[in-house]
Amino acid sequence: MTLSTKVHVEHPDLALVPTIRSLPDVEIGVVPDAGTDPDHDAHLFWFETADIDAIESALAEDHTVDDFAPISTSESRQTYRITYSERAKLISPAIIELQGLIIESRSHAKGWLLHSWFPDHSKLDQLNEYASEAGIRLDVLEVYQSTMGSRAGLDLTESQITALVSAYEHGYYDEPRQTDLAELGSVLSISETAVSGRLRRASGRLIAETLIDTDEQ
Repeated sequence: MTLSTKVHVEHPDLALVPTIRSLPDVEIGVVPDAGTDPDHDAHLFWFETADIDAIESALAEDHTVDDFAPISTSESRQTYRITYSERAKLISPAIIELQGLIIESRSHAKGWLLHSWFPDHSKLDQLNEYASEAGIRLDVLEVYQSTMGSRAGLDLTESQITALVSAYEHGYYDEPRQTDLAELGSVLSISETAVSGRLRRASGRLIAETLIDTDEQ
């Protein structure tokens, strides 16, 4: 069993919270960890808006941001590589230390909405304690036991999960499609061929394990 949670975290020094608060009508999300630049400790964020000037003005004023650069643009979504400043407060390292897995992070109200999985309730309790000690407001919005295992109960690798989530968030499965394999490759810092392979293998595994009745075979 896995504990699936949705929590809202809020603090003026949490990474990009100043930007979230200065752009209340713009939805902001974190591209999964595979998109992190290991050489520069940079992180990828998408912004659901066509107003590039507003994004860059907000980021320039954000005291949690040290540097930023655009890496992909579309009519309605922009993706930026962002390096945190020393003043940025983070909660994701605590989640990882508690054996949690962050499935999705996106802006919500004046902070972040985090969808995460934990091995059990004790880990969520420990995260609550950490947030309290760090002065971070943490509101648990949803908790339920899931039969999904540490990798969604499916035989998927973390890189495959990352590729699927990123493809979904960037509109690859939308109709009409909002992005292509080349752009996803740029977001994930891998080749177009690698993206295609991960999505194909992950989709095949999902179909095999969720739609095929093995008892009838």
